[in-house]
Amino acid sequence: MTGAVVPLSSPTPPTGDGQPRHCPAGEYEAFIAGSTLSEDRKIRLGRWHARFVRYFPDLRDWFDQPLRQRLGWRNKDTQTRRQGPGEDFDITVGWVNYNARDYLIYLALTGRLRLDWGWLLGIGVIRPWWIADHLGLPLTAQIDQLRTQVIALGHSPDSSTFRVSWTVIRLLLHRGDPDLQAVTADDVEDLRATIRTLEQVPGIEQVLRPGKLTTFKNAWGTSVFRTGLALFHTGITDRPPPRLARKSPPPLSRQPRIAAVMDRYMIERALIVRPETMSSTRQGLRRLADWIAEERPAVQSLAELARTDLLDFMTWLRRQRKIKQPDQPLSDAYRRGIISEVTVFLRYGAHAEWPDMPTRPVLTRMDVPRGIQRVPRYIPEHQLEPVMIAIRALECPLQRCALLIARWSGARRGEIRRLHLDCLDTYPDGTPRLRLAAGKSLKERTVPLHSEAAEAISRVVALRSAHADRGIYDRDIGKTVRYLFLHNGRLADSDYLFAVPLGRICDQLGILNADGKAAIHPHRFRHTLGTQLAEKGARTQTIMKILGHLSAGMSMTYSHISDPVVLADYQAVLQPGAAIAGPLADTLRRGQLDQTALDWLKTNFYKTELELGRCLRLPQEGPCECDIYLSCPKFVTTPQYIPRLQDRLRTEEELVADATERGWAREIERHRCTAERIRTLLAELGERDENHR
Repeated sequence: MTGAVVPLSSPTPPTGDGQPRHCPAGEYEAFIAGSTLSEDRKIRLGRWHARFVRYFPDLRDWFDQPLRQRLGWRNKDTQTRRQGPGEDFDITVGWVNYNARDYLIYLALTGRLRLDWGWLLGIGVIRPWWIADHLGLPLTAQIDQLRTQVIALGHSPDSSTFRVSWTVIRLLLHRGDPDLQAVTADDVEDLRATIRTLEQVPGIEQVLRPGKLTTFKNAWGTSVFRTGLALFHTGITDRPPPRLARKSPPPLSRQPRIAAVMDRYMIERALIVRPETMSSTRQGLRRLADWIAEERPAVQSLAELARTDLLDFMTWLRRQRKIKQPDQPLSDAYRRGIISEVTVFLRYGAHAEWPDMPTRPVLTRMDVPRGIQRVPRYIPEHQLEPVMIAIRALECPLQRCALLIARWSGARRGEIRRLHLDCLDTYPDGTPRLRLAAGKSLKERTVPLHSEAAEAISRVVALRSAHADRGIYDRDIGKTVRYLFLHNGRLADSDYLFAVPLGRICDQLGILNADGKAAIHPHRFRHTLGTQLAEKGARTQTIMKILGHLSAGMSMTYSHISDPVVLADYQAVLQPGAAIAGPLADTLRRGQLDQTALDWLKTNFYKTELELGRCLRLPQEGPCECDIYLSCPKFVTTPQYIPRLQDRLRTEEELVADATERGWAREIERHRCTAERIRTLLAELGERDENHR
């Protein structure tokens, strides 16, 4: 399929005046006579046409009728979606209008009439194809081509057959122009907007059953959206139909002066902050406005607030509940986010010297509660392997590919979702290399990729190469790109790629949390890769590059808390038979530490490291009063510190030589004692000093 639309030659081009009018006398009769219809059918169509013209010589009078009257009614009509004609319905006029439908369609397809949305949505079934074919219009071929495009984009062939034609014919009849190439994205959006507000169409409540309006809106909206995608990818419209915009949020505050500065802040921040970040900003300002309305109703300007007021606001937050779960309090992380957003807002307004704002920041970063630095939740091996087996068995190639990339690249969901079709190449040695789209850090980056994920990408690329889709405009990079994960003609949804299949896998494997929900979320693959890199000795700079961290501290989290490393250090000191030296060594070998002390060491062992060993001083013994830990009774060291001990010994010997040259007797004695102590520790660890046999 090439995506080119069948050319169109309209026998009667539409005029530009937009006024509805009848065709010249004899034209419609000649059109009917030349058709392949039965003679009986031709006679009836001619009679119905003549009767309609007698009733409505001016088509503007026809538009002045109520919608249900214009649609007409046929006795024993069995359309379940339609309501009956009602008591005040003119049966004769209704019969005339019902039988004039073919003539009205003829007028629209020849450019003489633009049918309104009320008539087009209330009529039910439209049968224009014999008219279009006899006029020489290629609508049937064009509909078939669009239907093929819809199926190629991934939509179900069973559900798209009728829907494409349903949308296209209504777009053309509403335009009064049968040229499909002339349909625009605005026409599609006009129909979508009308469907969304279907109950506002004049007279529609007397035509369609009210209980079915929601069903109609959902079904018709889906049909128009899918057809809009097909029109875009075949090159007819200039942009795809957008996702439905959310309802406009309510005002942030009921106080006009407060609402004005909050709205101004939202507008200015939106110029530099990504849209997904603006939601948290709005939530923070909303909570501040709610507190003012509840606790400070007399305040009309934020300039009236002092530091004590904002501290009361922070206290008030502790009593607040979640909006969707009123029985649950706000989490600590959510409260910190609110306080942080309010702090930035007040500082921004003060520095910009806005009116109705405090003249100086009343909150600082020091007022934001500190959060717990959690250990990254990697996936343990006994869960990781069965999850990977289930991922490899996924039926959808997009879902399988997305999760394999998450596993082997450590990329964020947004970075994976927005991968370009040409995202994969190789390093000079042939190792697969992945170019990740700009995500949270607003930076593109390239990372090495496991061959399993590279093969999955190659399979998706092969599938996508058969699609006749157009690129989609990327606002971040300012150009049109073809995405790897295109689903049903649009950028695949993050939940579809990650949350849905992973949730189903966790249900099947029984990997659930205490609430019965999936215990593994996509971001844990990122934590898993970071932890594995640290365990295998990857440099901090390497972890930063692969995971896209902006600071070394973020990557060092994986290096500092790698469980196997901590365990190895722990076992080197506390397990039976460990090679250790120092005053506390005999106590540890004899197992004379009580259980309380041992439990504390197990929990805090990684905090005890010094330059040349570890200090096992317990909390109940109070703070250490000196730093001469080489002779401290709580000091212990292990063979892994031998290189450091040897370096320190060489340093002490150099200091002895320097003190001897200068004639400093006291320094000579001090450094000789330290050097002798280090030699003793090395000897206890089984390391002989070659210079002092």
